[in-house]
Order: sequence, then structure tokens, then C-alpha cells
Amino acid sequence: MSFPWIGAINVIPSSGEFTYDTVPYTARQPGASAFLPINTYYAPGGTKTDFEYALDQLQADLPNCQFVALVIQWMGNSLDASACQVYPSTTYWLGTQVGAFAPADGTSDAGLAPSYWRVSGLTLADCNNGLIPISRPDGVNSAYGGTCSDQSVVRAIQAVKARGLKVALYVQMNMDVTGQPWRGMCVYSSDMSTAADAAVAHFLGTATTAMFTRDAANLTVNYSNSGLPSNGKYDFTFRRFILHYANLAVVAGGVNLFCINGELRGLEMIRGSTWTPQGTVDGSGKNHWNYPFVTGLVTLANDIRIIFDGAGLAKNLAARQNLITYSPDWSQWTGAPHSGTYGGQPYNGVWPHLDDLYSAANIDLVSFDNYFPLSDWTTGDGGLDALNWRGTPPSSWPVASPNTIGLGLAGAPDIHSIAYLQSQIEGGEKFNYWYGDYNSSKAYDPNGTLQIVTAPQGDRLTQSRNAYAAGQELLALKKVRWWWSNQHKAVYDNGDGQGWIPRGNPTSWVPYAKSIMHMEYGSPCNDKCTNEPNLFFDLGSVAGGTQFWTVWRPDGSAPKIDNAQCINYHQAFNAYWQANNWTVGSVPMMATDMMFAWNWDARPFPTFPLRLDIWADGKNWANSHWLNGKFPGVASPAQPSPPAMPALATFPSLPGLAWSAVMRPKFATQTHDHASGKSSRRAKMVYPLYEIELTYEFLRADSAGELQALLGFFKQQQGQTQPFWFAFPNLSNVTGAQIGTGDGSTKTFFVSYPFGQMATPAPGKIAIAAVYVNGIAQASGAWSKSTGGPAAVTLSTAPALGAIVSIDATITWICRFSDDTEDLEQFTYNLFDLKSLKLQTVKDWGSVAFAA
Repeated sequence: MSFPWIGAINVIPSSGEFTYDTVPYTARQPGASAFLPINTYYAPGGTKTDFEYALDQLQADLPNCQFVALVIQWMGNSLDASACQVYPSTTYWLGTQVGAFAPADGTSDAGLAPSYWRVSGLTLADCNNGLIPISRPDGVNSAYGGTCSDQSVVRAIQAVKARGLKVALYVQMNMDVTGQPWRGMCVYSSDMSTAADAAVAHFLGTATTAMFTRDAANLTVNYSNSGLPSNGKYDFTFRRFILHYANLAVVAGGVNLFCINGELRGLEMIRGSTWTPQGTVDGSGKNHWNYPFVTGLVTLANDIRIIFDGAGLAKNLAARQNLITYSPDWSQWTGAPHSGTYGGQPYNGVWPHLDDLYSAANIDLVSFDNYFPLSDWTTGDGGLDALNWRGTPPSSWPVASPNTIGLGLAGAPDIHSIAYLQSQIEGGEKFNYWYGDYNSSKAYDPNGTLQIVTAPQGDRLTQSRNAYAAGQELLALKKVRWWWSNQHKAVYDNGDGQGWIPRGNPTSWVPYAKSIMHMEYGSPCNDKCTNEPNLFFDLGSVAGGTQFWTVWRPDGSAPKIDNAQCINYHQAFNAYWQANNWTVGSVPMMATDMMFAWNWDARPFPTFPLRLDIWADGKNWANSHWLNGKFPGVASPAQPSPPAMPALATFPSLPGLAWSAVMRPKFATQTHDHASGKSSRRAKMVYPLYEIELTYEFLRADSAGELQALLGFFKQQQGQTQPFWFAFPNLSNVTGAQIGTGDGSTKTFFVSYPFGQMATPAPGKIAIAAVYVNGIAQASGAWSKSTGGPAAVTLSTAPALGAIVSIDATITWICRFSDDTEDLEQFTYNLFDLKSLKLQTVKDWGSVAFAA
């Protein structure tokens, strides 16, 4: 089934020497003798490449997608800006051994030399000279794929345009550093100094527009810097990186959008030697601060415009042709946080460090990578958002009491609700409130659901939401509408007792001047992924992680997968901005055609992710942001199955059990006290656990062995540790239990257990003997019972509106012994003296199996 909501998307993996090529290629690994295909894995032996098949799938699954961004990477080798080099490299290089590439048909590739891989004048001949190798953390496998060969990038751009799609070239620096950290971690520690100025100058480098020569015949660009050794062949700097691809875009005939990297948060924040909290005011009364890397980005945008204009590739904003942008990280797109002392005066606040870039003449759209949280959902009953689901939304900002703000939603509280997710786009965390604690740990659920979760800490654990104050809109990162339509000032505390307030003159940003786009937005596919969609699950990266309150698989190996929530996120995001955009004059606030989803893979599904022998990152596909193969109606490849339900023992049925067996529900309540003196309460568990007390009139220890059976069973279960099956006397058999009401279309009804007016999910094993519609038994072939997940009955024909669906069934509970401190001696005492024992139901077998 196609998904209509996405209009623009990023294509990765950003690496692989010929992954994006439309020409079939072969390669010989270092030390090997045979050439093998490297970009026709989907249809081996054919002439159509993987990239072309991936584009076929993209257009089939995303019929309204009109904009494709090709992501291309070079690598950085240090988190210290003063030492970091930015460079291309190849995986076909091991020690002193170098591999080879060749077109699959044996012909030459547009006249290129036998060393077919080339990037910015570099070839495989440079492998044992000045080229920097890609690291191999395990000594065998490369940390990243090789840089895409120039001619493959040109052909990819042309292939996308040939399909009638717009194309963006999105170049990224990724860090080839131990632990594969995020590029935003590259920084210089001692800023506000001349050394900081020098560090940024080193990182940017001295490449100029005149140092590049385009080679249209061979689809490449050469570089020569005569002021450096070897004519700068190994001059690995950021400016060379960016200007190389600006020229390569010209070779390809132009692009609709060129993005100068993104998410270089640490570099953006570096303050030059003349930075002060007050900044400087220009002749127009606009405030500026000294951020040398931001100044470097402005210069790069100017240089790219010179390259495009010089090649006759004029800017056309309306037609989306030859546009330029830079896309910072969502976490500080409005400003950089700083604290310290200047001139004996303390300061602590946020400075709109990127406004000079957003205002620059050759930055055509304001962009940031949008990974805002779209939920604040806990385990158990969902937390405060569920509690306030139907409440009246706030009518003004700031909100004084964010713990009690209503969402104004109908229906049952559910994190999967599209309306709920949309209510958080201009609401919720980072809009009406903030949390200060971003720490989390994998642990047993503090809300008592008996599951393994990514448990938050501090104020986020207790949902103690912090309110913004008047004048602090710049701090509320989701207030995009306010940001676009207002002037900006630094917001900081200078020790004068007024706290964090706007200070000084406004920046150079002009309200309504340019549209806002998103070079990236997206969500992983974990349980509760929308709580923290910027994180991806990758145990090999220090930047990887899982979302707050994510529930893990019972064996603790990985988070539970929730593809539906990821898809809901994309629908909510796109539909909301299509319906809630602004236009002032002729300028729309949101460039809704340029919201690029993250991501689609150039390696076609299901070859990727199944071929782990070729691509190690396939192991991250199920939990991460990939969209290939995850839309409804698309068959997913084989995934690791959750552990099978363990073979649980059955509690012994003994003749001495009296009729005074008791079942008591157990709820847990959380209380929130407010400054007004009022308090609110919510249940931590939507459905209760049950405590069961069994009283025995007699237990024989003779040949009948009743006492021995119970004592042996207690020892076998290791006391309270192991769960077991238990059939409650006179409650296990249910007759005519209602499980739903027909609406004329619904065929599937989840099985619940009736306790008077309350129905709870059916616990344990369910054996369904009969199904009724309005009291009429249905033939055995007219219904079926689910074989996995929550117990459900599916009828072949949807019951009519108002028809009562009911069942006869036998239900067996999963229980454990109740007392967590009880030993065999205490257990025996209770049997002899009190003639009773206590059990407790458990919510799901998986969490208990893990605990065991």
C-alpha cells in the first residue's frame, strides 16, 4: 500500500563507492583475484543497478514524493576542530594492499583511467601516499563505506532528475573517530581566544573557488592549491569538501537545492576572540556576535552562489532551482547556550548565533533538522498527557502550570493517536514546558509494569514539568511560528536580579523574510519512539540510544519495534503543516515541499537489510529511521522473533482447597501536588494486578502426598521467582462473556475478562469454546482466534451495528507466589498455622521470564 504523506525524502547510505551509480560496477577486494559485482545485488547478473530499483520502490511506495536528497559523506578524524581533517577515502584499501574497480561490461568509464574510483582528483593510487584510511575497529570491517565516486554522484543526480523529481545534494561530515560519535560533537574547548579563531581557520582551510577545475567529460572535479605541498592534493579541509560538491553539482547540470552540511553544533558554538555577551551593534542597530564558523558558513554560501552563477545556474526560488541552505540541529537552532564571567559580570543564557547565517543574502531558506519530541508518554497509563487528554488546552503563553494543561482530545488516550501527535507539534515539551534531565538507563520499569524500559531520571521521571517565563520564546524550540514572525534578542541572566530575559538590540533576522524548511525530520521504529525521535538504536555508536520509556524485548536484547508509530509520526507531521501553514505577502512560513523525511536507502528492500554479509548496518534497520519496507502492506524481511512463551508449570489442584478462595484487585496510584494546594491522582496501571488467597481445610502428608506436592512446587518455582499457570476455582470458565459490539465493519474483537462492570485484558491462556453474535452461536468456520499477541477473535463477516459479540471460554492465569521475601520455612508455617497461601497475577509472561 502506498503512503501519500511524504513529499520529500533523504536517500542514504551516503557512502559506498558506487552505491548510487546507474552503471553496474564490479570490484576486486585487496589481495583477491576475482572481480565481483558491487551494485547489482538485488537482481544479480542484470544491467539495472540497485539504486535504480530503490528509486522504483520509492516512487511506488511514496507516490507524492517529488523531492529526493542524495546524502554524500566525507569523514572527519578528530573531535578537536584544531586537528580535524575532512577527507574522502575508500574501503578497497587494506594495509599496503589496494583493490580495484571496473564497469561490469568491461568497457572504460567515460575515458577514466583504470583506477576508476576518483574523488576531487584522488584515486586508488593515493591509498599508500597521502589518502587517509577508513578505520577498521575490529581489524577487519571498515567503520564506514567508501566515499561515493564522483561520476556515480553525477549520474545519480541526473537519474533522479530524469524521473521528473527534484534533487538536493546534501553533503555531510561524519566522524571516523573511536565510538563513531555524532558530527555535532566536533568542537574547540578553549573558545573566546585567538586560538579558537585559529582552530576554526584550520578546519575551514584555504580552498578558494579558483582552485577547482570541472571535468565534464569524466564527470569529476579536480583540485589544485599551489600554496601547499603536492599542489594541495591532500589538503583535507571543510572548504575543499563543500566547494568540490558545489562544482560537481554544476557538472551534473545543477541541483534544485544544495545543503552545506548540517548539525555541526559544536563548531557553530565556537566563540571568537572578540565575543562578548553584549555583542556589537552595526549601523542599522542590529546586534552581532563573533562566531567564526558561522561567518565561515556565510562565506561558503557566497562562494557557492558565485560558482552556480558563473556556470549559468541562476537562483529561482519559486521553481526551486539552484538554492542554498545550511541545516543546524534542532536542539539549538534558535540559539547557542553559554555561561561564564565576562569583565567580572556573570552571564548565563542563549544567544541567537545563527541569525547572521539565516539573514545572509545567499542562504535561500532557513532550515533545521527537526527531531522535536511529539509525545511525553510514560509506561503504565501514559502519564500526564493521558490524564489531561480531554482537558481544555491553554489559550495563552507561557503556561503557568504545565502539569495540568489539557490537550482537548476526544476518544481514549493513546500514544498512537494522530490527533495527539499533532497536538504536540506546537505544544507539549519544548513549547509549553521543558525538562532539565536527559539521562536514562535500561532498567526495570519504575512505574511497576514489570518490564525492562529505558527509564528516565530526575524531573522527567516524575514528570515535573518546568514552565517557561514571559520573554523566553527563544528558549522554547518548538515556537517556530513565533520565531518566524518576530525579531530576536539574546536571552540571558547577567546577575542583575531580573533572570533570563531578552537583552540588547535585535539581530539581523527580518520577520517573515524567508520560508523555513527541514533538511531532516523523522522517527525511529521503537516503542514510544515519538518521545525522543532524534535517537537511533546502534550499540556501535556512542551517539546511539533509545527513547525515554521505551519498552525492551523480554530478553533485553533490543527495544520493542513499533513501525506503526513511526508511520503515524510522518502522517501527523506532514498533514499538520499542510493544514496549519502561514503565508505573509508571498512568503509561506513553512516550505512544505521541502520537509525531507529521514530516510530511504539506495540499497533496495529486502536485499538491504537482509544481506548482513555485505552491509553490517542492516542490523540497525528494524529499530531505526529507515522507511523502506515498513509501510502497511509491504512484507518485512525476516526479523529476530521474540522468545517463545516458556513452558510454565501448572499449580497443583488439590482436594483440600476450601471455597473461601479470594481474589483482590491491586491498583497503584501516583499523586501530584500543586502549588495551589490541590492535588491530582492517576493510576499507574490501567488494569489491576490481582492478589489471590487460597485457604486449605486439609493437606495430607501421607501417601496422598498433598503437602509434599505443594512444598515441592514452591521449591521448583524458586519461591516467587518463576511464574506458573493457575486455574481459579469457579472463575476460569466463562459463559456468554461480551467482548465487543458490532459497528458494521469491525471483524476483530479483543478478548477481555469480565469483572462485573469492568473488563480487563484476558490473562494467560484462553481456550475459546464458542463465539456468539446476538446470542447466536457462530459456525466453527466463521471465526478464528489469534495465534500471537493479545487474544482476539476474528469473524469472517463483520457483525451488524449494535450486535453483541460474546464467547464461552476457559481462562488460566499466569501467577507467582506473592511474598517476595518468603522462604520455604515461612511458606510451611503459613500452610500449617494459617492454612493459606497467597499468589499474585503478573501482567505478561515476557517480563517475568526475563526476570527469571
